[in-house]
Amino acid sequence: MSAPVDLLLITWNRREYIEKTLNNLLASDDDFRLYCWDNGSKDGAADIISVARDERIVSRHFCPVNVMQRYPTEWFLEQSKNKIIGKIDDDTLVPKGWTKKISELILDYERIGMVGCWTYWPEDFERNKGVAEKIKMLNFGEHSLIQNISIGGTAFLIRKDLAANYLDTTSGGTAFPIDRIKMTIDGYVSGWYNPLIWAEHMDDPRSEYCLMKKSEALKDNAALTARTRNIKNINEYLDWIKKDADDFLTMSVEDQIKEFHRRQSVAYKLVQKIKSKF
Repeated sequence: MSAPVDLLLITWNRREYIEKTLNNLLASDDDFRLYCWDNGSKDGAADIISVARDERIVSRHFCPVNVMQRYPTEWFLEQSKNKIIGKIDDDTLVPKGWTKKISELILDYERIGMVGCWTYWPEDFERNKGVAEKIKMLNFGEHSLIQNISIGGTAFLIRKDLAANYLDTTSGGTAFPIDRIKMTIDGYVSGWYNPLIWAEHMDDPRSEYCLMKKSEALKDNAALTARTRNIKNINEYLDWIKKDADDFLTMSVEDQIKEFHRRQSVAYKLVQKIKSKF
């Protein structure tokens, strides 16, 4: 049996995206309650949130400045009422019925962590389908998922208490502040629902709505991921997306955890080396 869910939607200066995202979400008859947070938009995105009319929109917060994701997430955890919560980004088109399938899986199995839609392109999965189904697929009764050490912070569901337990209060706020890797190391199973539920990420250059296509240089329309990785142009960004999907689908979770610990060890040794010089 599925359950009603609470969803968080954060936006900042993405009027062209948020209009499509919100209209698409509200066009469905999915059972959710929506909490909207605007991060001080100046391009009209806040107006889209303000004028939207749907009884499922239960709260709207208009922050005067961009506080990124940590504070909106903390606010959402305090405000939300349902057992299962989730988030979609302002550049994501979710399919109808996505919350039903995922919430059923989460309710039926206590060790399920964070489960989401596939927000890469369908061809990215097809390219590695054979390997992924062999080393990443887990079955849970009538459900299955493609397990991964972590998944992106959009178009997903999770138990509210689990999200609160793994809230990263030291996060700088840029990324969604739930420690998904620690959740996996502690034995929770996260991943993408299978058969994959595709949610279109409009910032993907393959999307007809991608704002980054407006100019060769990314500049103001650049996705947050592109900015944080100092990616210079749209082709470089698309190459990174494809490689990211390939890496996730072709490495087992056990190997991912080993690699995570290796990097942690290297980082620790580097910090100790730097400290020794002072």
